[in-house]
Parts: sequence; structure tokens; C-alpha cells
Amino acid sequence: MSDRKLCMCCMSPVPAEATACPTCGYDGTQKNPDGLLPIGSRIGKGRYLTGRAESIYTQCVDYIAFDVQQYSTCIVREYLPAGGIDRQSGEMAMQAIEGAEKRYRSGLNRFISNYTRMKDLPEDCAIPRVREVIQQNGTAYAVIAKFSGMTLRELLRRSGGTLSVAQTEIVMDPVIDALDRVHSLGLFHGNISPDTILINSNGDVRIEEFCVGDRPVSQKAVGFCSPEYESGEKADSGSDVYSIAAVFYRCVIGTIPQDGIQRKNFDTLTPMGEVDFNVPDNVSDAVWNAMLVNRENRTSSVNGFRDAVKGITSEEVPTFLTDLYYSEQEQAEAAEEEKKIKNRWRYLALISASLLAVMIAVFVISNVFAEREREKKKQQEPDDGPAYMMVEVPDYRFMKVQDAELDRISFDFLLISTYMEGMETETIVNQDPQPGTMVSPENRTITLFVNKTKDTTAVVPDLSGLYVPNAEHVLRQYGINYTVIFRETENGFPGIVYEQSMEPEQIIKLSDILYVYAQPDPTDPYMHSTVEEVPADVASEEESG
Repeated sequence: MSDRKLCMCCMSPVPAEATACPTCGYDGTQKNPDGLLPIGSRIGKGRYLTGRAESIYTQCVDYIAFDVQQYSTCIVREYLPAGGIDRQSGEMAMQAIEGAEKRYRSGLNRFISNYTRMKDLPEDCAIPRVREVIQQNGTAYAVIAKFSGMTLRELLRRSGGTLSVAQTEIVMDPVIDALDRVHSLGLFHGNISPDTILINSNGDVRIEEFCVGDRPVSQKAVGFCSPEYESGEKADSGSDVYSIAAVFYRCVIGTIPQDGIQRKNFDTLTPMGEVDFNVPDNVSDAVWNAMLVNRENRTSSVNGFRDAVKGITSEEVPTFLTDLYYSEQEQAEAAEEEKKIKNRWRYLALISASLLAVMIAVFVISNVFAEREREKKKQQEPDDGPAYMMVEVPDYRFMKVQDAELDRISFDFLLISTYMEGMETETIVNQDPQPGTMVSPENRTITLFVNKTKDTTAVVPDLSGLYVPNAEHVLRQYGINYTVIFRETENGFPGIVYEQSMEPEQIIKLSDILYVYAQPDPTDPYMHSTVEEVPADVASEEESG
């Protein structure tokens, strides 16, 4: 008789005499949420044993499962749309409620069709293998091979926060290849981020959370989803191109790009080449063109993006993936060895307690002098703080400012008033640095842009003589809406502000617009010489002035 059994909840081996699973704590009393398959359900003529629900999406649910024929774990994904269905607690069968039958049937057919097509993808594709599609219990299930590995987010943490351009290409190349195959089937992923890209100990890469017809609900997807996909508009393969470029940006620069929806109204994203001058121009341009808010102008295919960033990987080898993967294990082994050494010393200390007392006395005396020397050295040399003191900036966007300020024990906040139509007052519109940025103990001031009412005012700054990007930065810090108008003037310098519609020190409502006039710069496409239209009331004020 076997001395081990299987946990019905997490599918991990359990000692035969155990009354609860040592991995997940399951003792037979825990249940999946109401409306989901009960723990221990059988799918596919009893072949697949389903356990706990691991991920719940808007159109489907993932259960950890066990294949009793292949004796291996897998994922069973059930079509289970939110709303419109009826399943009694503890039951497997479900049906659409009255009036929702057509919508349910349409979604079910799409689920079956899409995952059936995905079965034809080759095994070496970076999309987890779909083994089979099963129709049962009034719904359908896709059985998906389970891939164990660490997320790209974890890989970035182990590598110090960033990867080189060449290393990023190595990670993203199989992802791009897989998406090219998926797009050829008329499908797209829509939820590419560092948390949905996995790497195993062999350096193999896979894309997780491929939920056809679902939109991301996790905060981890913010900054990586395209504006149209996140806002609920019709999406396509171009939405994946945006996400691929956003992940590329995060890997090389080290910060999460600005949220796509925010970029529609308040775009502060900076090209990679302007943040890090070591980034090749073709890479910076390729990422920028693939992340354009207007998808009509965006790079249209993942292969087009790959071709634009190619040419850097020749000096790199893919072994860095396995090197980083095993580095954590080696650290654990070193820690275990250190623990053994400490235990040996404790044993020796018990035998020679009197000798140790003398040694401690000597140590205390020497430590006093050593501490004095350290203090002298500390006063002479600046201390940037140890690396482990670096902390990750949280995501405060869309929070109430009073809730964010609870973190004042860890961060200092600079509050800037701004105004955005349709958003509640005292809600944080944006932040600087962006979420996910690693900051040191000496640099933990976070600027929060807080939404105020239309009547909230600001003092107009003096912009004369500033370079246009610098002037825009100042206005964003003040929370002032603005429009830059490029007009020729006799004594102006290219790209320099020479006039503004309100004098410095005057009071402006955040709902109003400050017009800034600058000399065109023929070398910069952004600072073109086109004269934009000015509202009649502003034009009349200028003439009367």
C-alpha cells in the first residue's frame, strides 16, 4: 500500500497518516466559492480531478486539476461567465437563466471554437498546450498543460530591477513568436505583463492567463494594457503589440509605463532614449511607435516590432535565464550551510563556556574601538544605504488621497492639485514616480496629482525662456491645463517659450486652459510651425491687450 495520498484541493502529495494537507492546509472542510465546481469534481469521464479555483476571470475559471491517466497536474478552465447563469451550491451542472440563453450560447460556442483552434499550436510554442476541449455539465472545459516557473516580474527582481536590451530580446522573442501564431488564428491575448510571462529552470518561456474573451481585472495589468483594451473598446492584435512594447519598456528602463487610459488625457510617458541614453535609437523608436495611443498610427504587428528592435542579441547568450533561476537556490544552500556552521559553534561554546566568556570580553572591548572607527569613516564618506533598503513604489492611482497618506511612515508626499472631468474629488489622478519604481531611503518623496473641483485655482508660473518640454513639466506639476502654440517670432529661439496667455502670479482655475506660445524648432517634428486655432475669447483678449 502506498504511504502517500493526493490532496483533493491543491493536488500535492500528502502523507497517508496526515489529517490535513501540509501544503495548503486542506482538511476536507474548505470549499470553493458558491457557483464554482465543488472540490473533488470529475471532468472528462473521470479522467480529470478538479481541486481549488486558482484564478477567476469574467468569462471563465481556472481550477488546479490532476490527470489520473498521465499522473500529472494540469489546469482545467471552465467557461463560466459572470452573471446570466444558474448553478446550485455543491452542484456541477449549470444553465443559463431565462432571457440570457442566447448570450450564454454565443459565448460558449466562441469558447469552444477558440480553444479548439489553439489545440493545433505546436508544442514548442510559448502558449501553454491545450490538451483537449470537453463539453460537460451544460458548459465547456479546456484542459491546459501546467507550466511551473517564475514570473518575469520575479526575474527582474533577481536581476536587480532591469535587464539589458539584449537580455530583454531573449526573453521576449519566444513570446513574440507565440503571439504571431496566435494572431494568425484570429485571436489575441490582451493581458501581456511581467506577471503573465513565466520562465522555468531550463530557460523556457511561456505566456500564462490566456483567457479568450476576457479582459484583465488585476491591478498588475495596469500600465501594460493598451488604452482601447483597458477602456472596453474593441481590441485586436495591435493591442498585444502595445503590451509587448510596454513590457520591453519596463524591463530596460525599470519603471512601469503610464496607464493607457490616463495617457489619453494626461500623457506623461517619456521615450526610452530620453530616460537612458544608452538605449539604441532604433530600440527607443520601436518601443515608442508600438505604444502610440492612437492605434491607427501604432506598429501593426508583433513581427514588425521584433524587426525594429533586432540586432543587439549577438553578444548575449540565453544562459542568463538559468543563471538567474538557480541563483536563488544557491543562496538558499549557502544560508543552510551557514546555519550548520552556527550550530557547530554553539555546540563548542557550551563545552568551553569559560573561554568564550574571555573572548566575549575581548570582543566587546575591540568592538568599542571598531565602532568609533566606523563612525569616523561614516562622517568622512557618504553612505548611499544598502541595496536591501530599496523599496518599490506602490500604486496610489485612483485611491483617495487620505488613504494613500496612511503610507507616510514609508514615504513623503507632495500633493499637487489638478482637475479631470468625471473623476471624484480628492482622488489621485497620477503619481511620480510611477508604480513599481524602486527608490532608495533618501529619495522617497512621491508627487501625487489630486483631483479637485473646477473652481480650484493655481498661481500661474513664469514660463518665459523655458524650453517647451521643461515648461510642460512645470505646468503638469502645477496641475494646469495648457496648450502649446508654435508661432514664428523675430527674436525667438527654437523651442523656447516667449509668451503666455496669462501673466505670471495671476490666479487660474484648473478647469481653464493656459495658452503657451513658443518659437517653432524645425529640427524637432513635435515643435512644428503650424499655427493652431485659438478660441475667439482668448484672441479678442490678446487684441485688446
